[in-house]
Amino acid sequence: MSDRSRRQFAEAVRREPVDLAAACHLLAAEADASADTQDPAVTFDLLDALAARARPRLAARVGSAPRFPRVEHGSSTGPQPAVGTAAQAGDGPGGGEPIGRLGEARRFGSLTPRSAAEALHEALGLDAGFGGSEEDYTDLRSSLLPDVLRRRRGLPILLSVVWLEVARRLGVAAYPVGLPGHVVVAVGTPEDNVLVDPYDAGRLLTIHDAAAKVRAAGAAFNRGHLAPMEPHDVLARILGNVRVLGARADAPRTRLWAVELSLLLPHHPTNLRRERGELRVRLGDFLGGARDLTTFADTVTAVEPTAAAAARQAAAAARARLN
Repeated sequence: MSDRSRRQFAEAVRREPVDLAAACHLLAAEADASADTQDPAVTFDLLDALAARARPRLAARVGSAPRFPRVEHGSSTGPQPAVGTAAQAGDGPGGGEPIGRLGEARRFGSLTPRSAAEALHEALGLDAGFGGSEEDYTDLRSSLLPDVLRRRRGLPILLSVVWLEVARRLGVAAYPVGLPGHVVVAVGTPEDNVLVDPYDAGRLLTIHDAAAKVRAAGAAFNRGHLAPMEPHDVLARILGNVRVLGARADAPRTRLWAVELSLLLPHHPTNLRRERGELRVRLGDFLGGARDLTTFADTVTAVEPTAAAAARQAAAAARARLN
């Protein structure tokens, strides 16, 4: 991982609000050094084109669409959505309605969540063909935004990022919902929303559908599962998926860059330092790995003395390999 990439990613994730598209683009650049992946304008242009494609679908519903009843609402607690709101885009006329990245007319803010969700389902799921399949879970490209935009295939969380970024460009309020094992999107606000599943072409979900997904992941459903995800949590989950895939494929370099980026997030698990140390040692950076292992040991000594002792032993073994 280059110092330049590290610096750019660190700047992107510390920005308020976090630009998910920029952060996901930089994440993908670590896996693919091709020219178009390195150029963020390509990623942004593809998202802009999708927003332009969806715009007529939304416009057709403004004023003429019937006021559909809402599907069941999401949680009314938790932080306000970090994606697609007026707080993100800036204040101005319109009484707090969302503003799109491209200055989209606020008329789309007058749509009911269901109308907006149906329009996006038609544009992104049915027309553009964004969705996922089981094969995507074993393909690294399914976790890289530029590849997802080109292939129109991906994991639920990356497809959700596409939905969120398109919605933001159109001034439609939306936020990610991190169900266990399956991220979906809520179109609307935490008080009044419609759930959609971008992995299933944006099919609208009821609370019962969401609860079934939670139970299928082996957890008991509660309303807290419907709270908005923070952008940093979205990025941490994407990088966690990359690390898991790298472990399954025995690809230590893939795991290492995912760990490196995870460590740049404002909040990250302490054991990532140990994981980076072990990967560095495996790849021949014995001193760097030993430093990471020692740092981890110093951090957890008081609460995990056994893990700390094992890390110090591994650090000593790594240094010995230089003799």
